[in-house]
Amino acid sequence: MTNEKCSFWHFRWDANSDIKMAALTNYMKTQPAVKKVYLINQDYSFGESVRTAAIAMLKEKRPDIQIVGDEKHPLLKVQDFAPYIAKIKASGADSVITGNWGQDFALLLKAAADSGLKVNWYTYYAGGTGGPTAIKQGNLNDQVYQIAEGYANIDHKESRDFETALRAKYGFSLFYPRAVNEMRMFKLAAEKAKSLEPAKVAAALEGMDFEVFNGGKGTMRKDDHQFFQPMYIAQFGELKNKEPFDEEKTGWGWKGAAKIDTDATVLPTTCKMTRP
Repeated sequence: MTNEKCSFWHFRWDANSDIKMAALTNYMKTQPAVKKVYLINQDYSFGESVRTAAIAMLKEKRPDIQIVGDEKHPLLKVQDFAPYIAKIKASGADSVITGNWGQDFALLLKAAADSGLKVNWYTYYAGGTGGPTAIKQGNLNDQVYQIAEGYANIDHKESRDFETALRAKYGFSLFYPRAVNEMRMFKLAAEKAKSLEPAKVAAALEGMDFEVFNGGKGTMRKDDHQFFQPMYIAQFGELKNKEPFDEEKTGWGWKGAAKIDTDATVLPTTCKMTRP
């Protein structure tokens, strides 16, 4: 649903895979210890987007970085990632980029821990269910990074109050602040349109500016219905600075490594939208 496949009826509050990779590689290019990178991704359209963007952007931003592996594996079918981890170890990689999520992320890190692999992991979905537990069990303190539109320990009173109330009532954390942005903006658009008729709500959403859940400016680009917002690179590990929230009762949590302001996340689009 991106670029030439865009649709008037589709709005995205998540950053698309290229936006996330642009942010990750902008951070990685500033890290002199990153010299050899291994790519491992699920074999479907999203995994292909991650690996393609990573290769192109690293080549542009840090041509000295070697891509020492580029692996795709079946989606949600691998039960033991030990053979893949053996390849990563043999490659001499110091860093891994992966878009893996769910069991494909948790089992990947379990195999890494079992083998004693010590690399930095640059991820999209390490914060998903089971991810924090896998990181802690693998003792990968401050070695796993995630690009996202927010995380629980951002120093922002309103979002921390929401997080406290959510955990007290339901016992889980807010993985995706975009869900809150989406519902709040939908409400505003319906009120502006004075209607729940989809075309009218969509028209009200186009170009909407909004104060996002974790604080800061967000805007829904009319051209392709892509929402732009501040993005964060966070790392998972021991909480040393009185951050209030851990994840999955591990005692570890997300801490800020970098913030990318809204304007710096904007990428061009080739969308040519047909409107009703």
